[in-house]
Amino acid sequence: MSFSKKLKTLRLENEMTQDYVASRLNVARSTIAGYETKNRQPSHEKLAALANLFHVTIDYLLEDDEVIHMALAQNDNLPPMEQNLLYKYKMLSSRSQKDLLEYIHLLELRDREQEAT
Repeated sequence: MSFSKKLKTLRLENEMTQDYVASRLNVARSTIAGYETKNRQPSHEKLAALANLFHVTIDYLLEDDEVIHMALAQNDNLPPMEQNLLYKYKMLSSRSQKDLLEYIHLLELRDREQEAT
């Protein structure tokens, strides 16, 4: 997913308007609209502010699907289900990745409890 699509998706998922994001970054609403339509690219300072606002990394904002596919290609020896899981994990925001790892930990605890009984 491109930066522009990720930004719009994050904004909508967090129920934020372009006006709200613009006010948080001290820019005009049209600037945010430009970021979301590929007409404009944020400065490093604004990119860091966007990452902070949405609780994601700058890498997540900038990473394109093609890069993820290339990284996953190195794991071709994995079964398809595991490849799919890795792909889906890589597509999550860093916040969602952290939540998923916490959930996996809970599942591990549940499995250990079941094995003990």
